[in-house]
Amino acid sequence: MGRHQLRSSASFSEPRAKSDGVEKRLLQAAEAGDAHAQCNLGILYDNGMDDNGYVVEGNKPQAVRWLLAAAEQGLSRAQVKLAEVYADAPDIAGSHATACGWFLLAAVGLRGIHLHSAQSGYERIASHLTPAQIAEARCFARDWTPTRSREPGHPSYKP
Repeated sequence: MGRHQLRSSASFSEPRAKSDGVEKRLLQAAEAGDAHAQCNLGILYDNGMDDNGYVVEGNKPQAVRWLLAAAEQGLSRAQVKLAEVYADAPDIAGSHATACGWFLLAAVGLRGIHLHSAQSGYERIASHLTPAQIAEARCFARDWTPTRSREPGHPSYKP
């Protein structure tokens, strides 16, 4: 009987430096406008490590760039992750009101535990906002419409 090797997503004691190319493949798909790849790349950059324990060169601005690209296409998973990134950052230039808007918007397309996560994220941040900021977030979510696939670097892309 042959030996089977399984890929493990178990955590590693120390990050490994050599990647298996997943970042490169995600980047190619994300640049082509694939919302799921954009979302995964944003999460990868936010975490600083891939699922296999490899270190990735990334930072918050890159994470926001790719999450925003996916969220603008209507991907609820990207919307809630983008909201979490905004919510976890210092409230600069209304980023917490923006987070609330994305939490509200994401909740429309989510179910189960993911819906609960978006709702609790909204409640956690909204409790620190003024009524005017909450109204702004609700207005954003109400009036929002998805954009067509536009990758960063495309002339019509505006983060």
